[in-house]
Amino acid sequence: MTMLGALAKTVMNRFGVEVVRAATFGNFLKTRHIDLVVDVGANLGQFAGDVRERGYTGRIHSFEPVGKIFAALEQRVARDPQWQATRTALGAAPGEVQINLYDNHTLNSLHALDDGNARRLDVDPTVLGTETVSIATLDDVLANDPAMSIFLKIDTQGHERAVLEGARAVLDRTTALLLELPVLPLYEQSWSFNEALAYIDALGFTPAQFRTVNTIADDPACAIEFDCLFRRK
Repeated sequence: MTMLGALAKTVMNRFGVEVVRAATFGNFLKTRHIDLVVDVGANLGQFAGDVRERGYTGRIHSFEPVGKIFAALEQRVARDPQWQATRTALGAAPGEVQINLYDNHTLNSLHALDDGNARRLDVDPTVLGTETVSIATLDDVLANDPAMSIFLKIDTQGHERAVLEGARAVLDRTTALLLELPVLPLYEQSWSFNEALAYIDALGFTPAQFRTVNTIADDPACAIEFDCLFRRK
């Protein structure tokens, strides 16, 4: 940093203005004034732990449908008074559904894995079993929540669009979206990368940051999934 740049930063900090230069997830969180993180598809709470490590101290509401996974999540949630968890799947309408269980529990989904593309990710597409779980809409679950600047993270293994369809009122209060989107569809009946971008654009959000999640096993220079962060237009 030049002497002039350092002086400018000192003056701006004195007046409570924070200079953010790097397009990092942590800096994004700090500049959005989030009052609720909604963690859909929480698994063991990895994402909630991530936002805590990046300095977010506000409320978190996590959702995880699978009983055994939820029991482990509850133990972690119990240590954080600003974090709550609800055992349910989320979608476009309430009811009950069957969730597919896989050897790698982060792949558990309401949809079956696409055999060919799953193998390109080097994962076993064999369904080990199913579990009947309740499903709700975000609009119903968060109807009485006072949050007005929501960070909505959805990682539901091919079910993201249905979650958004059941969250139209919540989206009116949403400042940022984070979704895991596939370049190659990993699940049957899931949307394409371009379909997802067009759908999210129509909701009023624009890309902010993309991060590679997984790469193609036989072509590791190429991504198969991205974490896609969107901000309100």
